[in-house]
Amino acid sequence: MLNCNISFEELIVKINSIVSFETTLNVFSFDGMIKSFTSFGLFNLLFSYSLRYIMIKVFIILTPFMIITLLNTSTSWIFKSWFKSVISLLIVQSIISVILVIIFSTDFSANNTFSKLIYIGSIYALIKANMYTRQIIGGISTDISAGISSLNKLSK
Repeated sequence: MLNCNISFEELIVKINSIVSFETTLNVFSFDGMIKSFTSFGLFNLLFSYSLRYIMIKVFIILTPFMIITLLNTSTSWIFKSWFKSVISLLIVQSIISVILVIIFSTDFSANNTFSKLIYIGSIYALIKANMYTRQIIGGISTDISAGISSLNKLSK
């Protein structure tokens, strides 16, 4: 349909083709700020999606034990919280796939400021998809920045 693979690898290649430098990298220029924000955003996405992938695998492995918790009414809350977490993780993955399809369906091949800002907005949407889903449905957060800020609050 889109004549390309929809993956994070292709997203990185597409962003690097738009946000490229002919000369040296100047971090304080507009292009340098865009490149640094893009790099940190993609790094955040890498950890967030790795954590989400591992959590989904662990929750699938725990499925038989969670079904057993339904046998007793005093432990049924464990199954309900587990089920809510699994559903929220799967919905986040669905939202992310929709965002990726939208990103790849648009053609911003020109090397202008509007294209660069659109890709930064798409990275921001991918990063915040987890937070928005957690606010609507609940469940476990895999947002890396939220974990770091809570560690900073504990250290004070």
